[in-house]
Amino acid sequence: MRVVERDTEFAVVDGLLAAAVAGHGGALLVRGAAASGKTALLRAFGARARAAGALLSQATASDAERDVPLGVLGQLLLGARLPTPAATRATRLLDLVAVTAPTRRTSATLPAPVVNVLAELNGMLLEKARDKPLVLVVDDVHHADPFSLEALLHLARRLATSRVLLLLAESEGALSGPACTGAARFSVDLPRVAGCRAVRLGPLSLRGVGELAADGSGGSEGCADIGACQGSGCSRCRGGFDGQATSRWRARPFVEDLHRVGGGNPLLTRALLEDSRARAVGHGPDGPAELLPGEAFAQAVTACLYRGDTTARHTAWALAVLGPDATHAELADVLGADRETTRRGLEALRATGLLASGWFRHEAGRTAALRGMGPAHRARLEARAAEVLHAHGRTAAVVVRHLLQAEPVAAAWARTALLEAAGRALADDEVGLALACLRVARDSRPDERRSLEIKAALTRAAWRVDPATAAQHLSDLTAGALAGRLDPGLAGELVGHLLWFGRVDEALAVLGAAEEGRAAEGGRVATPPSGAVHRLDDVRLWLAYAYPGLARPERAPAAVPPPRTGPAGARERTATLLATVLGGCGDDTVARAERILQGTRLDDRTVPALTAALDALLLADRPDKAAYWCEALGKEAAVRAAPLWQARFAALTARVELRLGAPAAALASARTALTLVPAEGWGVALAAPAAVAVAAGTALGRLDEAAVHLGPPVPEAAFHTPDGLLYLRARGHYYLAAARPYAALDDFRACGDLMTAWGLDRPALVPWRTDAAEAHLALGDEHRARALAREQLDLVGREAVSPRGVALRVLAATLAPARRPPLLAEAAEILRDTGHRLELLRATEELARAHRALGGTGRARALARAAQRLARACGIPAPAAPPPDTAAPHGRDGARPAPPRGRTAGLSDAELRVATLAARGHTNRQIADKLHITVSTVEQHLTRAYRKLEVRSRADLTHLSGLSDLTYLAGRIRPVAGSGTR
Repeated sequence: MRVVERDTEFAVVDGLLAAAVAGHGGALLVRGAAASGKTALLRAFGARARAAGALLSQATASDAERDVPLGVLGQLLLGARLPTPAATRATRLLDLVAVTAPTRRTSATLPAPVVNVLAELNGMLLEKARDKPLVLVVDDVHHADPFSLEALLHLARRLATSRVLLLLAESEGALSGPACTGAARFSVDLPRVAGCRAVRLGPLSLRGVGELAADGSGGSEGCADIGACQGSGCSRCRGGFDGQATSRWRARPFVEDLHRVGGGNPLLTRALLEDSRARAVGHGPDGPAELLPGEAFAQAVTACLYRGDTTARHTAWALAVLGPDATHAELADVLGADRETTRRGLEALRATGLLASGWFRHEAGRTAALRGMGPAHRARLEARAAEVLHAHGRTAAVVVRHLLQAEPVAAAWARTALLEAAGRALADDEVGLALACLRVARDSRPDERRSLEIKAALTRAAWRVDPATAAQHLSDLTAGALAGRLDPGLAGELVGHLLWFGRVDEALAVLGAAEEGRAAEGGRVATPPSGAVHRLDDVRLWLAYAYPGLARPERAPAAVPPPRTGPAGARERTATLLATVLGGCGDDTVARAERILQGTRLDDRTVPALTAALDALLLADRPDKAAYWCEALGKEAAVRAAPLWQARFAALTARVELRLGAPAAALASARTALTLVPAEGWGVALAAPAAVAVAAGTALGRLDEAAVHLGPPVPEAAFHTPDGLLYLRARGHYYLAAARPYAALDDFRACGDLMTAWGLDRPALVPWRTDAAEAHLALGDEHRARALAREQLDLVGREAVSPRGVALRVLAATLAPARRPPLLAEAAEILRDTGHRLELLRATEELARAHRALGGTGRARALARAAQRLARACGIPAPAAPPPDTAAPHGRDGARPAPPRGRTAGLSDAELRVATLAARGHTNRQIADKLHITVSTVEQHLTRAYRKLEVRSRADLTHLSGLSDLTYLAGRIRPVAGSGTR
């Protein structure tokens, strides 16, 4: 290994070596920081000594062998090639000292026998030097045992008339502590001996680092003096540092980075070069684009720390744990040392090249220092750091960084700091940090009441990500609430969590216990430090309307006190609003809902209130406003990285998009909601996104995809909520599209039974009567279908809302063709005004068929084109253009006729159309006009139809069963548009 920038040291050793050869021995003590190149320099000195014909004997001291008497001297004697008798005598003397001498010196004076042994052993070395110069090299002499140090001093005092050269190396900063007292005295006494000198190795300069870089990269081009280089204009650089002719390893920016990060430490610099060479693979001859410390640098940092003294190593560890903002006093307290000792440790680290201005030169240095600690020591040090920082008045956010890495700290101040930091982290949307703080607080052995508060906070924080993972503490919290150990404010929050997972009985029991506890305390509710209070009155009112399958409240919503500000007030106002909406939307419903949406901040406690206000807008038939707020809240939830919030607003967005006639977008939003939070995390709320996914898939005609979303089981308790009604309705329409009208009718009737039992039989919630009417039509029971449609119209009254438009459309299907157009026209007008495009599409198609059945060809054609445009706008396949004389989807009496059977099945569509019109009494010219074909073509189709049907005249056609039914004809030509959703 090449040694750079040590010309002065080489000159000194060359002079000493020449003097030793001439019979005037001496000693050289090389000092320097850990890993400053002392060992490499000693090896280079030894190589020069061998080249000069001297005998070289080397020894390396070790802290592990500090208690072995004369261990270092024994190594030197072994390498001196003593004659056999002398070697045998030396071995006996070393064994004698090892047996009789104490492992530690207890006084400054050596026992006389030991002094005599040292003199005899040194005499052997001096005698050996008579033959040829003897160079004795001792590395890490500060770790040598006390007896060896005395032997070296004894020898040094006798070198003036010998041919012995003593070369020693010691680390600065490693001579503190009781174990290093002898080494410290040796370091002071040796330079005082005649012929002995001491040199200190400093860090490499910019030039020295440049030489290492050029040597390490194997290149020889470039300026010989990087420190004096003129940059790109330097005439000695053979083209400068532009990377065209000179290796990038010698470029000034790269060398400056090496010097800055490595601090001039040869070991660190070589490690950085090794990492750079590893990264240079694939970068071409100019090397990597930037200097990035890697594994070699990390290992070099660890080596520097373990080669230095213990104080410096522990100082580096404490500093790495505390961070760059630590004060000198905090560092000293963590170390448990006085300030002077701490200062010496920092100075040793600075001299090593690891620190600059009191902090690590590169973050990789700090990372390596942390990695070099054992896990147990790191945990203890982090705990000590947290304690010290707390004592020095640091904020909870600073203290908990260490508590999270520390061994468990059971002190009350630690729990308080963790809970405070968790609350702050959750407010800042740092859910991961909040959960980490709360888990450490939970494991700090708190008392039972405090433990319940921590578990409640854990549940609240985890709920934002995935309720399934947050549910692990619900049983403990429920038991605590029933035993009266959970604060009533937290009990209100627990009720909502239990209801989410359908644990209805437990929720009601917790609510009852909390109300009893509040009554026993005179209505006083203490505020826990880790969460907000839910007023129990608000919870009871909320349950009555957000979970209508439970018992109704004893008091009417009108008796609720005036709304308060803050989260609880928002919940109260929303519950009251929902009561009004479900009872029949008032004139101010939309305004009240928007006031809630505008004045409520999105957080864990207000998400239910905000989603309920959006529900109110949908129930009030204002999907346009609901769409705006869904988009705004969904974006905020995404920015704040709250998966559950995103999922809930995505599910609401899907409902709005379906209501606005965008089933493809609704299906995508529903998928997003179910992706953000898995099905097991949705609890009873799974019914909401699943319902939209099923309904949208059915509307798009993708029945297989809709069936997939019916797969995950919805909790039974979901059918005590409005979301359960939506699920039943969506499943019913899927069954209709899949030709299972009886199953569909069961689901629609189940909706009606539930809504009636809840006292919330409102078409705005679920228009189950018109749904059931469509199922009856599919079964051929037009009488029952007509009754249900009229009943629905009576409920909605004359108000122009979408349930009335749907009811008019269904009622028209039960009437004779002549009575349909007025009802369908009114339905289309209402549905157009309310933005219900899917239902408007169905009403428009049926109106087109009604006009065509009555002979209004032009009007029917215009309506059919409008239906096609609507279908394309809704993102569903546009219906084909209808045949010129397609009749309504039902017969004259409104019932669906049976399809024709027998011989008519062999006719082509064109033949069937012509034969049907002929059977109705149309002439060939009229048929040609209606079908936009020639009279000759009509005659050809009739001829083939007569032959296939085995008839001779038009009169015979009228006797064929079902041939004149235009409903079946339309079905044969193209499917009835929108039938997939019925």
